[in-house]
Amino acid sequence: MMTIEDHAASAPASIEENPEGGPSHNVPLGTLVLRAGLLPLETIEESLREAIKSGRRLGEILVERGLGERELARLLAAQYAQPFVDVTEFPIDADVAHLLPREVARTYCALPIGRDEGAIMVAVPYSADSKQRERLRLALKSPVRLVTAARGDIQAAIDRVAAAEPEREPVVRRQVPQTYEVFVRLVNGTTVAVDRLASLADAQALAERVAGEARVGATIEMREGSVDGSDVVSIEIFEAGEKPS
Repeated sequence: MMTIEDHAASAPASIEENPEGGPSHNVPLGTLVLRAGLLPLETIEESLREAIKSGRRLGEILVERGLGERELARLLAAQYAQPFVDVTEFPIDADVAHLLPREVARTYCALPIGRDEGAIMVAVPYSADSKQRERLRLALKSPVRLVTAARGDIQAAIDRVAAAEPEREPVVRRQVPQTYEVFVRLVNGTTVAVDRLASLADAQALAERVAGEARVGATIEMREGSVDGSDVVSIEIFEAGEKPS
């Protein structure tokens, strides 16, 4: 079961700086799986042939054939000499976890889990991604240290953290017709208006669509022009007349 601490309790021993099997830059993934005894040689060879034939990633096929997603993430971290964390066991700092808005965390599959010497530790599926590091640095307004974790574990942890968030006082809105504007914040710090909607529900639906497009790096059509979805850091909704800071 994933643990969530009320205060910073990041245990350095819980971060595997050198996962077993690495650093192994020159060792193929199939060899690491075989060395760890996670799948038989025949299954690994069949998976490799299928990956070559289909063009799919070997790791994806190995998971389909019985390799655990968490085991795969740990081996990939070892292969690329990256730190690994099992977020189902790590004592996540609840205050730090809530620094990243839930929708942003889901869009980038990233969860802040604690602090480490002035930086925020963030669990991501691939911790060697420099572009992801810069996006999260801007979103969190802090230096960040990325650590590799299984994608499914991160997504489940994001939902657990959101469920544990304390209830807030309801916001009382004016009972008058209102319009809403959806903005995206880009990696370079600028904000761009996507569109103005007549209802909050419509604005939320647009924000969800834009989040999906940003997640896959698609081109997002704006009210005036377009932006690259991979440059989107966050998506925000404001009442007409309000402006993002």
